[in-house]
Amino acid sequence: MQKQLPNHPSLVMCLIIMLSPIGQMAIDIYVTALPAMRHDFGVSQQQIQLSVTAYLLSFAIGQLFYGPLADAWGRRSTLLLGLGLYLLGSVLLLSTDHFAWFLAARVVQGLGVACGSVVMKALAPDHFTGKELAHVMTYMVIGWGMGPIVAPVLGAQLQTHWGWQSCLYFLLAYGVVLFLIVFFGLKESLKKTVPLKLKLIIENSQMIYANREFQLCFLIMGLCYGVLLSFNLCAPFMVQDVLHRSPVFFGNVALAMGGAYFSGVFSNRIIAGRIAAARLCCSAAMINIFTSIVMVALALQWGLNLFSLIIPTLLITFFSGVIFPNMMARSVSMYPALAGLASSLLGFSLTLCAGGVMYISSLLPVDNLLPLALLYLLIAISSCLMLFRIYRAEPHFVLKSA
Repeated sequence: MQKQLPNHPSLVMCLIIMLSPIGQMAIDIYVTALPAMRHDFGVSQQQIQLSVTAYLLSFAIGQLFYGPLADAWGRRSTLLLGLGLYLLGSVLLLSTDHFAWFLAARVVQGLGVACGSVVMKALAPDHFTGKELAHVMTYMVIGWGMGPIVAPVLGAQLQTHWGWQSCLYFLLAYGVVLFLIVFFGLKESLKKTVPLKLKLIIENSQMIYANREFQLCFLIMGLCYGVLLSFNLCAPFMVQDVLHRSPVFFGNVALAMGGAYFSGVFSNRIIAGRIAAARLCCSAAMINIFTSIVMVALALQWGLNLFSLIIPTLLITFFSGVIFPNMMARSVSMYPALAGLASSLLGFSLTLCAGGVMYISSLLPVDNLLPLALLYLLIAISSCLMLFRIYRAEPHFVLKSA
């Protein structure tokens, strides 16, 4: 039964769906423009890639704070604070020609936009229960998955017609719309505040982080997410600079990668209950190991070309999407009494892990496919070993393929 709260359910649903993709969108909308931005700022490839990594790391750190703040100050106030920071960062991005200030503005933007990822998870149970809550969470995941699908294509079109700066104007306009919806339309839905007690937060955080299974879950999720992010960081230079294809072409490639990831995530709804999560995830990880080995072989045999770059990455991305939601469901169910804090720690940790993968990928040469293929192989092997560690004690899991 739906709770009787002052906010109209349609407004809350719309706000959650709009908040879901913004964190992803702020990464992926300008990945097609990275080569052009490198030229305009007069910096190296690694420096311009750092603007993405810095945003992701600040996005990770920001998630640590918004969970406790949303429980203490309320959902509306926390959203306004975070979106205000995001808008400040967006304005700074558009008002500077110096790369150092651009990098600082991306950090501010990441710290601000992290509010959406945390608070939307609190808004949903504030207003919905039972099947309605399940439907809202489904739409939330769909909205989140649409970010990496739509953003690169949109960014490529904006760059082609109005220059890469138009991507930043779009992000600013999107943030303004969200801020106005929250400011004028959203009423506070928090019924009982939870005082900010630093000692208690630290103690609970230590307890959660001491759980080895929780550690393995966020590491696997970070590696799966890192596959998609590392491709979006390296492939623009491979496709545009080395293979001499247009930004629009790469936007379509990125669209395919986002679609593969989203399809992997969504496939869990189709096969839920038919295949045990243990067998499903471990099988997906083993397929990624095999696919990565094939990618290494293709890189050694043919070098860098569209086929050897795109086809294996599509498969790896799809099966990473299969694994990701299973690890999320397992991790968030561990601490139902500390759901807000656990969600913040999970988001922080997996994003930090993905940021580490992105940083490593930023150091890879982009005129050679082999380093990226080896990175994918390392990710697949690591994920597989950790999945075996998680599921080995479950009696229904039998490694018949071993």
